[in-house]
Formats: sequence, C-alpha cells, structure tokens
Amino acid sequence: MRKKLVSVICILTLAVLSLCGCGSKQESTGGTQTGQSKEINVMIWDSTYPDEVFDQFEEETGIHVNVSYITNTDELITKMVSGENEFDYVDVESAYVKTFVENGLLAKIDYDKIPNSKNIDDKFWGAVGDEKNEYTMPVSDNIYSLIVYNKETCPIEIKSFADLADPALEGQVCMINSTISLYGTALESLGYSADSTSEDEIAEANELLGKIKKNVKAFIGTSAMSQLETGDCSVAFCYDYPYLMMDKNNWDKYGVAAIDSGYERSNGFVGIPASSEKKDEAEEFMNFILQPEIQAEFAQEAGQASLLKRDLMTSVMPDGYYDNPYFNMDPGIEENSWHIAIDDDQIAIMDKYYTMLMGSE
Repeated sequence: MRKKLVSVICILTLAVLSLCGCGSKQESTGGTQTGQSKEINVMIWDSTYPDEVFDQFEEETGIHVNVSYITNTDELITKMVSGENEFDYVDVESAYVKTFVENGLLAKIDYDKIPNSKNIDDKFWGAVGDEKNEYTMPVSDNIYSLIVYNKETCPIEIKSFADLADPALEGQVCMINSTISLYGTALESLGYSADSTSEDEIAEANELLGKIKKNVKAFIGTSAMSQLETGDCSVAFCYDYPYLMMDKNNWDKYGVAAIDSGYERSNGFVGIPASSEKKDEAEEFMNFILQPEIQAEFAQEAGQASLLKRDLMTSVMPDGYYDNPYFNMDPGIEENSWHIAIDDDQIAIMDKYYTMLMGSE
C-alpha cells in the first residue's frame, strides 16, 4: 500500500525540528564518511548498477562511492527528510518525482556539468512533475506492466485487459499486486484516464478487477517469472517481459498481448538531494554513467535497451543484442502507454477498493 506521502513528509519535518542535534549512524556498503575524503553517498535500488561501475568511477576520478540500497521509496523519503543519512545522489521512481520536487527535496541540476546528458534519447526526458528536467535526470530504459502469455498454453487470444476475466483462463493468471498498475490499467481499459480521482470510475475498475480475480491463481509482489516458467500460469500481468527475454530460449515461447488500451510505463530518474554538499561530485558521477560503454554494462545487467540513443549503443553492445523481442515490441505499446504521478486523493480511494478486492472471494 502507498502512504499519504505529503502528510508523511510534513510529520517528519516537524519531528526533525524537535530532534535537531541528535546524531545518527550511516549505513553504507562503501566505507565510512570521514568529512575530509573525496567521496559521495548514493542511495539506489539494488541490482541497478553493476558494482564494477563504482570502482571504475573511483579509478577515473578519485571519488569513492558509498552505496546504500533502497527497499522502498517511503523509506528513502523518510531518511532524506529526517536527516538520518546524508545523500548526494538518489534514485527516484518516476511516479514520485512530483512529490520530491514539490516538497523541495531535490537541488536543481547543472547540465553544463553533465555534457553526456545529450546522449539520452529524447523520449525519456520530462518526468511528470519535472517536465522541464530541472531536478531529475532519466537513468533507465522504460519498464512496462504488460500482459505476457505463453504462446503454447494460453487458451485464448487476449485483445483487452478485460479478456483476463474470460472463464477459459480460470486458475491460469498471475498478477502484480501494485495498486496503481491494477487500477490504472483497469481504468484505461474502461475508457477512463489512469489518473482518475472519480470514485465512481474507480469503483467500476474495481468491479472489472473482481471479475478478473476469479481467474487469478496468484498475486505477486515483483516477479511472475517463476509462475510462467514452471507452467503454473499461462498468463501474467507483470513487469517481467524484459527479464524473460534475457533467455533466448524464451524468445519464441512468450508474447505480449496487443490490447486495445494503454499499458503502464515507468522509468528511473536520479536527483541530487537539496541538502547535499557534494553537488559537483554527484554531477560528475551523473556524467560518468552516461558514457555508452558504462551504459552497455547497465543495459546487459538489467536486460534493457539503454536510455541512450540507439546509434551510440550499437557499437558497444554484443552482436545480435538488439534482436531481442523486447526491443522490437509493437510501437503502439509505447505510443499508447501511460504514466501518472502519485496522488494522495487517488491512492486513498484505490486503497479502499483494493482492500475490498483482496478481501473478497
């Protein structure tokens, strides 16, 4: 469940004021902050960056990178607002960019110090809430919540999200349990906007999800790969397609349903906390990771295409890398995809119906 983030931030800010002067211990994997050494503290999602990248950056610049890992965005916000840790570079989920910017958690980025930012494909810029790219920089390829099906065992042709309610799929569907992904996609399927705050429309989306739930064998937190690869489910509404496609044996086995409404799209952004005293060093790191050779390491680690322009990447990627079906999906999937920012009012309504949905038989 998502928290009411603006309220959380306000409460934490008051708590910080009352606890001013109290110390705290930094958790990191890269060393202890001395206050004198040339280093930066980064807070990122696990498995996003190959460890070798930090070593290469230190070797090239002399700047050591202390790494801490995010388990959820609420935790990151708590640490940034409370002053529990001092960070210089943080990963920001695209849905939360607006929250970070509106609450003054990020510093403006000086792109004159990040000349490699010109390498980023235009389609990745402009997070909701930071359309002018003043506070955040894209750092990863798009990820989609997709209906993935086993071409051999799925008993029907799926043309819409509502088709997941077809009785032929009873016991064969697994779904991510993300509130936004579920309700946003259901809303789009019904002809409404994914960012709707109309309770009537969300209630209608909940009704559709209730019909689909009758076919759901499992709701999963992050990955449906096990259910798909073991054959427990022939269909999954999930984020896993790029990871499935890392195995060439799966290229002809799984497909993506071309539905008549939009899929959810998200990609990662990074920012520099407003409290950072090492903004120059953080921007140097941001510039470093935008080199094609470094992005090649990122892309292969995550099974992604890279956020850099394709013509810059082909020469540094393995032969045949871009033959991957994930990089050649129907263009309509990207064109019709949607992305929204976290909204407290919407989340409150969705959480209400999500609780009802999960409690129903």
